[in-house]
Amino acid sequence: MDGQFLTFGVGLVCTGLLILVAEIFVVSLGLLSAIGGGLILIGLILCFKAGFFWGLSVLVGTSILLPFILMWMLKFFRMELVSKNYRNQERGGEDPTQLSWLVGRVGKTLTEMSPSGKVDFDGHRIDAITEGLLLERGMEVRCRLVEGQRVVVVPAITPGPQKTFESLDFS
Repeated sequence: MDGQFLTFGVGLVCTGLLILVAEIFVVSLGLLSAIGGGLILIGLILCFKAGFFWGLSVLVGTSILLPFILMWMLKFFRMELVSKNYRNQERGGEDPTQLSWLVGRVGKTLTEMSPSGKVDFDGHRIDAITEGLLLERGMEVRCRLVEGQRVVVVPAITPGPQKTFESLDFS
């Protein structure tokens, strides 16, 4: 019976360590870490039930192995952050949360701009506004101004007279 406790306990400890490693690749908000830690704890208890020497051996082995796994996880995350910054620099320092790269670019309206709507800039759907102009869907527009998350567009080619809110008759 002691051999079964030991086998099952070591199996649970190894499974818990593998689940901790899986936490690197799967976003689980710490759920996998909690499950892995619980399995390690239960496995250690079963190893101690098999015998004090076996329990102590698995505890020492886990205590030596666990910090190496955690250091490897931290190194992996740090490399991921460094590579993300490198990819950001490759694109010319464009930060996807900043929209300043849009200024001067030409896009196409995806919805009617009355005066706000969606515009496609190089495959990016951006919420934009006009300067009071009403634009049809499918028109080419140029980004004139970006203030924070506010993107102001104007027609790329100025057609004839433009409609503004002041000129509309709502009666």
